[in-house]
Amino acid sequence: MTKTKIKDPLPAVPPARLNMWLFMVSSSMLFAATVSAFIVHRPDAQSRQAWTAFDLPIFFFYSTIIVILSSVTIFYAQKSAKTDELSANKNFLLLTTVLGIAFCVSQYLGWQQMVRLDLTFVNARPEDISASYVWVITVLHFVHILGGIGLLIATWIQALHLNVHKKSLGLMTITHTYWHFVGVLWIFLYLFLYFAE
Repeated sequence: MTKTKIKDPLPAVPPARLNMWLFMVSSSMLFAATVSAFIVHRPDAQSRQAWTAFDLPIFFFYSTIIVILSSVTIFYAQKSAKTDELSANKNFLLLTTVLGIAFCVSQYLGWQQMVRLDLTFVNARPEDISASYVWVITVLHFVHILGGIGLLIATWIQALHLNVHKKSLGLMTITHTYWHFVGVLWIFLYLFLYFAE
């Protein structure tokens, strides 16, 4: 009597996608903690005149425009993959990557502008940490953007090998979701810092 092998059922959510969602949740908690610390610390620092209010660098606004454009291009990259428009998918992935790099450049220019205004991570007055919060929040987000650019490049390379199409959307979906996450996250952080400062 021969035994028939029963295949293990496929998980409802692929492990890679589940790991990505867990990472996004933990990242959201990290930024929520940082923003909460900002909110709690600011009134006390202001009462001690140990808080410098300043305008955010204009380059951070440019970053916001770039991230919105990149959300549009990654949307079309995903849409093209779903309809097997492989050439369009590669082009939109490449364009999103270029916009991601442009975002990084705009962040760097924004940091340079802060340095020129003596708004450094370590302040002239140790008790004044308003600029430090901006540095921590923007640098943490910058690291997340670098991870997204890595995903974009990996997906683009797979697209070059014709491995991204409607029957193979795993990596494309992860990249699409994560890039939207860091985009929405930046918009929230920018608006928070803009109105808080």
